[in-house]
Amino acid sequence: MAAPHEHVPDFRSRLVAILKLGLPLVALGMLGALFLIQTDDGLPGGGITFTEGDMEALGEGLSVTNPILTGTSQGDDRFRFTADRVVPDAAPPTRADMTEVAGEINLVGGPRIDLSAPSAALDLETQRIALGGPVLIDTSDGYHMRAATMDVDLAQGVLEAGQSVETDGPLGTITSGTLRIEPSDPKTPDARLISFGNGVRLIYLPTAAPK
Repeated sequence: MAAPHEHVPDFRSRLVAILKLGLPLVALGMLGALFLIQTDDGLPGGGITFTEGDMEALGEGLSVTNPILTGTSQGDDRFRFTADRVVPDAAPPTRADMTEVAGEINLVGGPRIDLSAPSAALDLETQRIALGGPVLIDTSDGYHMRAATMDVDLAQGVLEAGQSVETDGPLGTITSGTLRIEPSDPKTPDARLISFGNGVRLIYLPTAAPK
């Protein structure tokens, strides 16, 4: 008669096989919840998609490659962010670090804003993305900006750059310490207030006078 402990290796091997399959699925579900930022008071319709290599990546560590984060702010601005890799801080996650980030924000009744940065951190509690510089910002109406840092409030639809900002556009070149883009009036959600602060300097380039 076989001793009871002789069956332990078989049980352990089955358990390891289950965990090897189950843990990546749990991790994938956690990251799906991480990016499904959908609450009663903000960001309706958010979601995330994954590549075919995500399961293999999750088997090596709790991370996802090439995710896509989409959603809508309270003012109906639509956003879309992509990254090379996303790594949450814990289980359950409260924060996630991202690398090689690119974002697109379509403002209601206004221009599109394109963002790119080598790194970023997503805070789940505040629903903010903190982009680490250099942050490149381009708008569809002809403005090109470079900032040391930028904070994006996904729920409120507010963008704020800090430390140093360089702006080139139709009016000329603007250098400043800060830049803030926000809704200007709740009654007119398509209007935006752009504020420059902390040592603003403008080099004005007037248009050529008509002949």
